[in-house]
Amino acid sequence: MRHIILTGHSRISEGIASAIEFVLGNKIPYFNAYMEGEELYLKKLQAKLAEYPLKDDIIILTDIMGGSVNNDMMKFLDRPNIHLVCGMNLPLAVQLILSEEKNTELLIRQGIQAAKDGIQYCNDIQVSASMDDLGDF
Repeated sequence: MRHIILTGHSRISEGIASAIEFVLGNKIPYFNAYMEGEELYLKKLQAKLAEYPLKDDIIILTDIMGGSVNNDMMKFLDRPNIHLVCGMNLPLAVQLILSEEKNTELLIRQGIQAAKDGIQYCNDIQVSASMDDLGDF
């Protein structure tokens, strides 16, 4: 079995979890870090990890490479089947949830590529419709 956990600074993981639930209906565990009232996020995350069998794959998504949250999560890499991915965003999370890929490493690599491909500078996209093409409304 495979599980996804979101964690990041402030409420970023909560926001992405909320968007996932809105778009897909899936509830994903998340942990807000370094916020007042969330001082024990690492202990809560450890308790969540303890719920999963060691044979299960666990993908932990964090917000930024080299950030304190990602550095905290690096400490969990000694547990079997933990996969840590930084640069968390909604397209990445959706890809990881919806894909039917069985190989977790391949799934993560595909998800990262899909997330990268989804980042676009929209000014470069040519829009062919003009106001006249829109017709009356």
